[in-house]
Amino acid sequence: MTHWTELKTAWPVLAVGLVLFGGSPVIAEESKGVMEQVETTAKRVGQKIEDKTKAVVKKVEEKHIGDKIEQKLKKAANKTAEGFKKAGKKIEQKLSN
Repeated sequence: MTHWTELKTAWPVLAVGLVLFGGSPVIAEESKGVMEQVETTAKRVGQKIEDKTKAVVKKVEEKHIGDKIEQKLKKAANKTAEGFKKAGKKIEQKLSN
C-alpha cells in the first residue's frame, strides 16, 4: 500500500471519528452524506496525486535522466583522472631534473 493510498483512506476515517465522537449521533447521521462526499473527494484527490506522480516517474525514465547523470559523472571522473596523471607526470619531470 502506497503512502497516497494510506492517506486517501485515513482522511475519511479521521473525519468520521471527529463527527461521531465530537457531536451527537443525530448530527453524525445527518452528516453521513457529507462524509461520503468528503471520502469521494479525498479518493479523487489522492488518485490525481498518484497519477501525476506516475507521470513524472515515467518522464524521468523516458528521458533516461539516470543514465545521463551516470555518463556525466563518468566523464567528470575521467577528466579528474587525466588531470591527476598530467600533474603526476609534471611532478616526476621536475623531480628528475
